[in-house]
Amino acid sequence: MSRGLALFDFDGTITSGDTLFHFLRHALPGPRFALGAVLLLPVLAGYKLGLIGNARAKSIVLRHFFGGWPEERFRAAGAAFAREMLPLLIRPAALERIREHMVNGDRVLVVSASLSDWVGGWCADQGLELLATEAEVRDGRITGRFATGNCHGPEKVRRIRAALDPADYAPIHAYGDSSGDREMLALAHEPHFKPFRDV
Repeated sequence: MSRGLALFDFDGTITSGDTLFHFLRHALPGPRFALGAVLLLPVLAGYKLGLIGNARAKSIVLRHFFGGWPEERFRAAGAAFAREMLPLLIRPAALERIREHMVNGDRVLVVSASLSDWVGGWCADQGLELLATEAEVRDGRITGRFATGNCHGPEKVRRIRAALDPADYAPIHAYGDSSGDREMLALAHEPHFKPFRDV
């Protein structure tokens, strides 16, 4: 008998919003974040208008705020955010559905474009597997670039297929809330778009 598989996007699906913004607010002193946000307005506007891709916009933001940070400092900031702030952003209905899948014996993966540095701690605490974007580190410092592909759009499916063979699982459930989840949702027998919004 095949085992079920549940694939969850993180930002906006499990959480009530984009965790990058919340991570920036948590990790950076007020004036540092506020000034950076003003300087990066053209990038953010370009992203919203579809003129700058997800990966490039995110890399620019990360390089501006964290480029040159020691790896240990960045990892510690991510761990603190996961411990102190993420629980406040989790949708209760999403967490309930995750636990239902786990009780049913399904394999549950979080597949996120966010960096593992601030998502990984929460996933580990919940006993969840995580496929996420990884930060590039050189000489012990964050570069602001990615060590992996940005786990968004087609890259989500590539990462899933690298981790497992979908043919080994049935049914496959997928949960997402944006165009960046389209390919992952298409992989599922039972796709769920923008779930957990009315509960």
